[in-house]
Amino acid sequence: MTTDKRFESILYAVSPRVKEVLLKLSPTVKSNTSEIRLRTGLPLALTVASETVFVRQNGQTQFFLSNDLFKISKPDLEESFKNLCNNSVFAHENELQNGFIIMKNGCRAGVGGNINEKGSFKDISSINIRIGREIIGSSNEIMRSYSLGGLLIAGPPGSGKTTVLRDVIRQLSNGSTGRLTRVAVIDSRNEISGSQFGVCANDLGANTDVLLTESKAKGIEIALRTLFPNVIAFDEIATELELKSVAESFCSGVSIITTAHAGSICELKKRSVTKALLNSGAIDQVAFLPNIHGGKITILNTKEIMKSAYI
Repeated sequence: MTTDKRFESILYAVSPRVKEVLLKLSPTVKSNTSEIRLRTGLPLALTVASETVFVRQNGQTQFFLSNDLFKISKPDLEESFKNLCNNSVFAHENELQNGFIIMKNGCRAGVGGNINEKGSFKDISSINIRIGREIIGSSNEIMRSYSLGGLLIAGPPGSGKTTVLRDVIRQLSNGSTGRLTRVAVIDSRNEISGSQFGVCANDLGANTDVLLTESKAKGIEIALRTLFPNVIAFDEIATELELKSVAESFCSGVSIITTAHAGSICELKKRSVTKALLNSGAIDQVAFLPNIHGGKITILNTKEIMKSAYI
């Protein structure tokens, strides 16, 4: 699916008034939009190439505030929230406790508002729809030097870590390294696969199994016990429990591929979880992605990283 078609495919979630304006955007803006932000009483905003742009009634965009911008009404937000939940907030209660709603095609919507003690939302004040991307070949530079070991894909927010991870999975699964690799994907937020009714919206290759589970640690355990993968892939290692599961995977001879929010060696070493991950022996290479404005992917050996001074 092309990026502008993917943009249009998630517009089922917004109110008709907002959808009408978004459909007027140029194909270039649609293709480069990574977020759609709805805030009560405030201008409709997009994140385009990592920059905030505002939208006018005629679909034109601009980088500055003015009086003629299209503004989101309270009914717009309420109707959009109902659309996101398919008119059943209860069905999405578990997701909402984590602050988001899973959408189609690997997309998700973050929700802002009044959160009670049980983690439920009321008085929704904002919705941020994040559009998942599928860029075939985005991991080519990484795959040229990858040697079927543990891989950490690191980069700042918006650098495309999940997009690159998808392509690494696809290439491994389809045998780009010279052999077909069995990959188990632990998809805790449905962003990697974009699965619906057992069908992946994104191409993860011919030799990939997907587990949709909120617990990555549990997912890794199940994959090791039942799917017998060569590689387990998931997005963003974050907890000590996940680290323990990674260690079990490493001891079982199964490689781990994951991501981390870190734009430098310094940031990797400052975070306790990523530092422990590097020290565990489960990661052989780290691929640092540049920010969205450009630059080259830097691929480093983990041993070199641990010996190096902060960068």
